Amino acid sequence: MSHLKVAKITKIYERKVWIESDVFGRTYVMMRHEDGRSEDFCFCQFNYNYMYTSNANIHDTATAMAISLGATEPVEHRNREIELDV
Repeated sequence: MSHLKVAKITKIYERKVWIESDVFGRTYVMMRHEDGRSEDFCFCQFNYNYMYTSNANIHDTATAMAISLGATEPVEHRNREIELDV
């Protein structure tokens, strides 16, 4: 007869989920575990192209994705700084 060890959950770390946008129209759904050790993680990226997308559509889709990952309304929106290699 095998003996199973029982695990006890002592802490569930919350996830922080937000949206970032840059000046090129790209929108990123970001997340981070609130454990104090994790780095920001880009879950997905939506790219803007005037022939195929609209700002409103990207905004609505990114918001729906963020909510599906655990964000609550109103979803936090941040501006992303441009990283330049000089």
